[in-house]
Amino acid sequence: MRYLIVLLAVCAISCEVVVDVDIPLKPPSITVHSTINPDSTFQVQLTASQNILSNNQFSIIPEATVNIYDGEVLVETLVQNSEDGYQGTLKPVKGHTYTIEASKTNYKTVTATDVVPSQNVKLNKVIFAKNANDEYNQQQYSMTIEFDDPKGENYYEIGLYGPELYYERDEDTGEYVVVDTVMVQYPIDSDDGIFTVEQYYSDRFWTFSDDVVDGKTVKINFNTYIYPFWNEAVDEVEVLVALREISYSMFKYKQTANLQRSLDGDPFAEPVPVYNNVKNGYGIFGAYQQTTSTVTVRKAE
Repeated sequence: MRYLIVLLAVCAISCEVVVDVDIPLKPPSITVHSTINPDSTFQVQLTASQNILSNNQFSIIPEATVNIYDGEVLVETLVQNSEDGYQGTLKPVKGHTYTIEASKTNYKTVTATDVVPSQNVKLNKVIFAKNANDEYNQQQYSMTIEFDDPKGENYYEIGLYGPELYYERDEDTGEYVVVDTVMVQYPIDSDDGIFTVEQYYSDRFWTFSDDVVDGKTVKINFNTYIYPFWNEAVDEVEVLVALREISYSMFKYKQTANLQRSLDGDPFAEPVPVYNNVKNGYGIFGAYQQTTSTVTVRKAE
């Protein structure tokens, strides 16, 4: 019996067959990266798609023709202003439907369409208060926002901007002094149930829909850090809270991208394709409009 087991094991090893599988490789397509808003001129980035086995960096697509249509009317042809960027001189208008058309020799012409939101939602309240210290004993602050959601399907993003102080060491005193102040985005975090897909501190903007609050007053709590308060001499800081109404396409793109990222490393998870609204290609052509509120935050609050 012992010899039979050995013989079966040898047979199993010797019967191993290596099969080479030819995976068909699709030619690269144009990938569009563009989010438009009424406060900025049209800007588009174009790169070439890659096959699934590639480990190369995405290559840019220079010298393409990039047209912008307002409805059916051609309103502008963008100019390449950097190695991979195309920019116009016109700004989108709220409520208008825009189409991008990008073409380049040896690539299929791609198109994508989106509508600039136009609800003009305003922030009713923004309240900051001291919160518990985090696990590293860093002081956190709560941020509560409130706004009225119009009836119908609406999609939003929330972000927070504030100053960051830059220091240099004074050679005479040995102390560090502030030499510059730059506006940056602060990380925010929330466990509110309105966020149906896992999001991350690094996302900066948190995305959600009005599915469960349609036509109601929306109130959401966040946690954040006020960077300048790490300097004992700073007692108050002026921050800017941004509420964005975003298009359905932009919402779906960000939600599916976050969902895909949350499942990374799970061998039992089903693949999640990231939303794509570009015909004959890949990427996102999204739209938003933004309202802001400036708030003074005091360290002692």
